[in-house]
Amino acid sequence: MDIKSYLKKNVFASVGKILTVSSVTLLLLPIIIQKIGLDLYGIISLTLLFSGVSSLIDLGLSQAIVLLSGDKKITSNQVITSAVYINLTIISIISIVFVLLNFIGVDLLGENINLNSSEKYCLLITGFFILIFMLLNNLCKSILEANYFMHVVNFSLALFTPVLYLTIYILSFFTDNVLVYIITPLIITSILFVFYVVYIKMKTDIKLVKVGRKQIIYVLKCSLRFLNLGVINSVIMPVMRYLFILMVADVGMYAIFDLSFKVAMLANSLIVSLSVPMFAVFSKLIKEKAAEMSKIAFKIFYISLLVYVAIIVGYHFLGETILSYLRLTENNLDVLYNLIFILIVSIGSVAVVEVFYRYFLGDNQLKKAFLIKLSVPITSVIFFFLMSDIEIIYRFIYAYGLSLVISAIIIFFTFMIENNKLKKLNRC
Repeated sequence: MDIKSYLKKNVFASVGKILTVSSVTLLLLPIIIQKIGLDLYGIISLTLLFSGVSSLIDLGLSQAIVLLSGDKKITSNQVITSAVYINLTIISIISIVFVLLNFIGVDLLGENINLNSSEKYCLLITGFFILIFMLLNNLCKSILEANYFMHVVNFSLALFTPVLYLTIYILSFFTDNVLVYIITPLIITSILFVFYVVYIKMKTDIKLVKVGRKQIIYVLKCSLRFLNLGVINSVIMPVMRYLFILMVADVGMYAIFDLSFKVAMLANSLIVSLSVPMFAVFSKLIKEKAAEMSKIAFKIFYISLLVYVAIIVGYHFLGETILSYLRLTENNLDVLYNLIFILIVSIGSVAVVEVFYRYFLGDNQLKKAFLIKLSVPITSVIFFFLMSDIEIIYRFIYAYGLSLVISAIIIFFTFMIENNKLKKLNRC
């Protein structure tokens, strides 16, 4: 495999994704919010609330598939088939839990949220089915990544947001029924799943094969080693969103909260895209070419740092102008600008060192990766309680932002120590 060619292909796909999503967001989102209102936009965002924990609920299967793609003890088809069985078992279990929670009357969205009972019920059901499809989509994306089709994943994700926004915009001319808007993200998510299945069938040699208990347990053990990482990486954002909506109980404020993350993640997505495909590369080549992989990691780090600085400077000068197209009230616009700036700086700091983190994953140093990421929830909680006098929306963002910066610093210095050890070994 030509690593440079693979990385270039992914960079072009990622840039295309970012430009497409950014353009559609900037052009359509302001019009959509004006057309349907901030509250309804907040409701649509809530449908994706539970899907954020999909990476956690899959028990680390997504990462295990990529890591085991370079394993000589088990074939790729056995890995995929075992993963499918495990995934279907997970889906069955969470379905039973979801039904039981609704049966005993647990109010998952809280009693004070400004939605009527039918809207709340439809939102919960839709959110649950989106979670199911996200579990299946994560499995498909991992298969594509393991087979060096990460650019296809980027392409599909580039289409998701434009299709969603265009659909909502078109629907706004024909109906104001909240239930129609709630179910729309589910339909698009299910179509994405169909696309993945068809592409995998057409472009890869992957097929379901007969597997025994031994293979399933082998894959499960590997995935469970990623579970601790999944808990840290996947649960923070959804939990923070969930706690925010419970504490604020206002879909309008949730829309501002959601928009701040959406824009910040969009701004930093180019940085992350430089590192994402390296997990599959590290998994296959790090044992044989550790020094070369370390050099590549540093090159990607330097490029990521330059992009990071450019994004911060660009947002400082152009941020207010770009956000003005959303046509929010002056107070909401000020809050949104400040939140996005904090998140761009903090999320971006982690994005810059993401390549080092993926180096640890590819080298099977999962315990080290877990301990590094554990700093995020611990420091977030500490800072949240220390900032009790700050307005709630800023309190969430400040606490989370500071924890991310600390995590980025830890990752950087941990990799530097690892690299120094590697240099000493090479001298010997």
